[in-house]
Amino acid sequence: MSRADLIGRVSPLAPVLAAIARENSFSKAAEKLGVHQSAISHRITQLEETLGFALFERTTRQITPTEYGRVLCAAAIETVDIWDGAFDRLEKFRTEGTVRLSVASALAMKWVLPNLASAQQAGLEIALDVNDRPVDFSTGTIDAAIRFGAGPYPGLHSSLLKKAAIVPVARPGYGGGGRGLEDVLGDPGVTLLKDAVGERDGTDFSWGYYCANAGVSFDADFRSLAFDRADLVLQAAINGMGIGLGRTLLIEGDIAQGFLEAVGPAVAMKSAYWLVCSPEFAKTERHANLKAWLKSVSD
Repeated sequence: MSRADLIGRVSPLAPVLAAIARENSFSKAAEKLGVHQSAISHRITQLEETLGFALFERTTRQITPTEYGRVLCAAAIETVDIWDGAFDRLEKFRTEGTVRLSVASALAMKWVLPNLASAQQAGLEIALDVNDRPVDFSTGTIDAAIRFGAGPYPGLHSSLLKKAAIVPVARPGYGGGGRGLEDVLGDPGVTLLKDAVGERDGTDFSWGYYCANAGVSFDADFRSLAFDRADLVLQAAINGMGIGLGRTLLIEGDIAQGFLEAVGPAVAMKSAYWLVCSPEFAKTERHANLKAWLKSVSD
């Protein structure tokens, strides 16, 4: 019998061999596969007769793969794992189902959650993963993520969602409303609220970047309070604790509701909001629907 014929006989039994190897038992393998133990025993016996050697040493208490059996079982396990991985990837091409979207905490609180109802109206079912760390798409647990940065991102499919601007904001009337920003920043009674992460993560979300590009003098020793999240900065500003540094998509809702007002001009940033995902997910209809919805609520 040729090698091609032998492969043709063994290949259909890969799930059986893999199950036996993993369970170390004909009966448990049969239970896992949903068949009778006698069926598995019969098929393995037939395969051994075809190959001309034993694959398992059988006793009343256990089965042990022979040297030949270990080789074929290892190949069977690898084959089954490859097919499982292939079907996991195919699952991502479904046009229906939940989209698992990862977003940073500030963006989730200030923008995504307030707009989530419109996603349902658009026929999207979104499961949010609120995480301030970059997503590892190789694990397969997240479909897409929104990142704030210079972009695009090597190895990922990146779609520009929204360019960003940086804006100082405060509770209406804070610091003597009506004064120019230069005067406000020169007031020793004013406190600057800043995002400590934005000061160091390379996104230029900092008072230094803002003042340099707005043509306003900036004193690094000015009285300030630092927070680790941009939404906490904005909440502190709403509470009247100082002037917070805000940016596109995080401040529009609070300004519209009268909780905040801009106290200086907007300054364009190099960083922007990006929808990122694996190249495979980018080919799906779910990605197209997600991108269309995110674009619609960011305009």
